[in-house]
Amino acid sequence: MRVAFLSHLDMNLYLFRLPWMKKLREMGFEVFALVPEGEYSDRLRRNGFQVISYGIDRRSLNPLKESRTIGELYRIFKKQNFDILHTFTYKPNLYGTLAGRRAGIPIIINTITGLGHVYTTCGTSDKKRLKKWIYTAFYRYSLNMADYVIFQNTDDLKLLSKYVSNKKVKLRLIRGSGVDTVYFSSSSVDVKKVEKLRDELGLTGEEKVVTMIARMYWGKGIKEYVEAANKILGERDDVCFLVVGWRDKGNPDTIPESFIRKYSTEKLRFLGKRDEIREILYITDIYVLPSYREGLSRTILEAMSMQKPVVTTDAPGCKDLVKDGINGFLVPVGDSHALKKAISNLIGDAGLRKKMGEAGRKRVVKEFSVDVILGELERLYSECRKRLFQNPGEVSYTNIVHERDEADAFE
Repeated sequence: MRVAFLSHLDMNLYLFRLPWMKKLREMGFEVFALVPEGEYSDRLRRNGFQVISYGIDRRSLNPLKESRTIGELYRIFKKQNFDILHTFTYKPNLYGTLAGRRAGIPIIINTITGLGHVYTTCGTSDKKRLKKWIYTAFYRYSLNMADYVIFQNTDDLKLLSKYVSNKKVKLRLIRGSGVDTVYFSSSSVDVKKVEKLRDELGLTGEEKVVTMIARMYWGKGIKEYVEAANKILGERDDVCFLVVGWRDKGNPDTIPESFIRKYSTEKLRFLGKRDEIREILYITDIYVLPSYREGLSRTILEAMSMQKPVVTTDAPGCKDLVKDGINGFLVPVGDSHALKKAISNLIGDAGLRKKMGEAGRKRVVKEFSVDVILGELERLYSECRKRLFQNPGEVSYTNIVHERDEADAFE
């Protein structure tokens, strides 16, 4: 059976879905990666997966350009004769489903990895309201054409399930892509990388290190993080704030380079894109993500796996991971004062940091480890395979039992 994983970035499949692809290969599926050619495409190939490239403009809303993308996907699907199409993120969900249905792919799975900048930074202007209306209309259309729709948190499930009127669509909750809790553990760090990192950053080990890892979007709460950091640095000099991530020019919510230049200091460091995330988390004392909304924050899970206390917002995809006062603190979205207070509380209490870090690690191992999530993926694909074997050549999205009422059971 041939499975296509469709995304708008090769990075997304390599960094977040590679364990899924390997698991399906172990189950006997032939897995393909459909992505625009990029720096991670060869890494996917080196892992034994065939990469099929296609073109997509992530910022475009030009009907002609978008129809070309759909047409290209349709031609690929007709040629490859996939049994299952699994799509990730907004445009691949929409365009993949449209092209896949027309090409006759038997089973289509959409994964909602987050609602994106349209739902986090829309504001109240007519233009922004219109854009959100358009995105919602497309969701309403495409989700009703899928066989399965996977959500990462209950808030997104409840919000979008209102638009699923096709009672034959199955809605599922799979909380994230899974964290490798063996790799993300203190005992697994590369000591040489840690030493090199400390030397590079000029860290003595005496200061408290506060870290935020995210792409440079306004919706990640970078403005609030910088405001809180500057307030704390105005009161004490034994703290170092790190921001790890890069400006994704394909996203209209990306912060300008001028913002980074303006606020970069010796105590507030913008490190850009880094590979040694595990080692950065190892030297971190407090992890912070003031995001406006997430699908399910992978960086929070990795920090929890590294036994770090977390300060984040009470937003979807963040509040699902942190229990306030247990493994971290939750603060209101957009509130830099509350953010500063929560970080300060942890800076001054080593015992609390240790207690919260241990609680976070236990929760990740129990609920969000890659083994737990892969078990859920295996059950889903076993169901798909059973349907394909039972009804070869006859499976379509009209055969599915509706499970929309499961939303209430996910609470």
